[in-house]
Amino acid sequence: MEEKGKDKNTGKTLVEIDPRYYRPTEVDYLLGNPAKAKKILGWSAKTTFEDLVVLMTNADLEKVRKRGF
Repeated sequence: MEEKGKDKNTGKTLVEIDPRYYRPTEVDYLLGNPAKAKKILGWSAKTTFEDLVVLMTNADLEKVRKRGF
């Protein structure tokens, strides 16, 4: 928690940890809304929810296989 990012030349602190912004390790409910990204950036998702589930599951299975579980 005492870690800080300092300017190499001046020693001035540029970045430091603020516990107020910690997120709980167990979050019961997460919900995202891409409307602002679409409106401002013109961004829209190209991956469906179902495809995302498959990608995440396959990634987890691959990790398990590599660890030998």
